[in-house]
Amino acid sequence: MTAQQKKETKAKEESQETKSAEAKETQDAQTEHNQTKETEKQEAAELITGQETEDGTIRISENVIAAVVRRYVLEVEGVARFASGSLVGGLAEMIGRRNQEGSVIVRLEGDAVNISVTLILEFGVKVPEVAGLVQDVIRSRVEELTGKHVTSVDVIVQDLEEPEPEEEEQTEAQKQSQSQS
Repeated sequence: MTAQQKKETKAKEESQETKSAEAKETQDAQTEHNQTKETEKQEAAELITGQETEDGTIRISENVIAAVVRRYVLEVEGVARFASGSLVGGLAEMIGRRNQEGSVIVRLEGDAVNISVTLILEFGVKVPEVAGLVQDVIRSRVEELTGKHVTSVDVIVQDLEEPEPEEEEQTEAQKQSQSQS
């Protein structure tokens, strides 16, 4: 091997070592950044509103927003129930246990709230209309009760199901009483 070849080989090795060191630094910086972001997300998820008042701080948990969503979505005509948001939850539903935990997801981005709900609607309803009503109800109730701005409401319709027989009977009875009035 000539002196020139030795210099070139040594230069290549040094270049590779430099690239490896830079890649390692970049990876470490990315890992630190990801950990910081995750910590910020966890803190934001725990307490999303920190409003200072004369008497102290008011903080509203994302669980409060999810509770508001669960309460008012079921009042929308055409919504049968919340669907499970996971495979395990879907299996639990099949054996008779209904789990609403994964069906409402609240995501925070600064002062804005993004909400996603997974629903099962009653068969025969106009799906886009009911989904639109759900969006309107969620947006108005969350903003009214929490003071937070809702930037988006995603409605995922997972399935349709026949209304319960007693619901059908009740609906028929209501129609008859209205037509007699």
